[in-house]
Amino acid sequence: MTVQRNSQIRVRVRQVDGSPVASLRLWLWGGSRCESVAGLSWVTGRMLTEGTRGRGWREIAEECEALGALLGSFGGIESHGIAIDCLARDWRFGIGLLEELAFDSSFPEARCRWVCTQGIAELDSLDDQPDACTAWAFNEQLYQPHACARPRPGTRDSLASISGADCEAHHRSRMGRGGVLVVAGDVNEDEVRHAVGDRFRLTPTVASAEETFVEWRGTGRDRQEISTPAVDQAHLFAGHVTVAMDHPDLPHLEVASIVLGSGAGLSGRIPARVREQEGLAYSASATLVLGAGLDPGRCVAHVGTSAETVERAELCVREEMQRLVEDGMSDTEFEEARAYVLRREPFRRETARQWAGLIAQGELYGQQLEDPEWVAERYRSLDRCAVEQALRHHLRPDDLKIMVGLPGGAAPAC
Repeated sequence: MTVQRNSQIRVRVRQVDGSPVASLRLWLWGGSRCESVAGLSWVTGRMLTEGTRGRGWREIAEECEALGALLGSFGGIESHGIAIDCLARDWRFGIGLLEELAFDSSFPEARCRWVCTQGIAELDSLDDQPDACTAWAFNEQLYQPHACARPRPGTRDSLASISGADCEAHHRSRMGRGGVLVVAGDVNEDEVRHAVGDRFRLTPTVASAEETFVEWRGTGRDRQEISTPAVDQAHLFAGHVTVAMDHPDLPHLEVASIVLGSGAGLSGRIPARVREQEGLAYSASATLVLGAGLDPGRCVAHVGTSAETVERAELCVREEMQRLVEDGMSDTEFEEARAYVLRREPFRRETARQWAGLIAQGELYGQQLEDPEWVAERYRSLDRCAVEQALRHHLRPDDLKIMVGLPGGAAPAC
């Protein structure tokens, strides 16, 4: 996949009335989709708070603590960056700290080894979770060799190979590709924009603005079983790749997901059939666009059941998907699902943190996700026939990939 972006950091500011706080986010485009070593984006993101050329991580942490500010950094699938939450009166401090961490992080080798050790511990933790191990095996089944196929920290071997110099090179390359700086909260928008000015102006990388990312292919296996450390619980994952965030059918599939089983509580066809009617599971859910972003998301049905009832649970999942594709949904199901999607939107805009995240996501995906009216109209404009047509095009019960995690042994390394 080839993506072209401007080599700049866009500045977005939004006043959010309510609590006297400010949320600042710096997202740099790229993430693990463009890393040269598995886990490099994750480690690089974590390293942004581990010291600068002027001071160490402890001094930075103590300064934040004295102001009651929260500092974090991350490396994700599509970006890496920094998050600061502080009192609104301290937003200038936040801007200055973001600038320092973005341009002057030192990536000390000793702290890099410490972060990589953390990553190995996170992978060890996944090994102890049967559902997590099965889920990652399922992701590999769908997306290998894409970064979506593996945990963000990478692998134990890759973490052992990553150096501070590697992180610095990755970060500098991402700084040359651009991103977004968001300030949301109880602030004066004009004052913030004036203070930011051109402090985050970038020098574009010498290479072309076009980048080629690894395509997802999958392992080619339709069905696979793995052994997990569970005592008596089995985990079934069934699904396939669907659509990316910018696909015009995404809102259709989001509404259909509620009918299938991604809503609150026990609602949805698959939870009702597998858990309530058949009594086969303690947990059952289904969605059609999990993880949709710059790359396609996935249809996933997950059932936690016993080893003896896995096949029966799989049959129920297939039958409910097939029934939804062939027979469609009732007017009541459609109206209730659309209402659920519309009514949950206000809960995504309650805090400055949420606004900052939505604005950054909107910049990443080129969509007006922070605009509640724009989002609402995407769903209000739908009708049942259009949703059913999208379902028949994108949900393929005959092409499901099946991953089963069975109890009784040591799980493979996630």
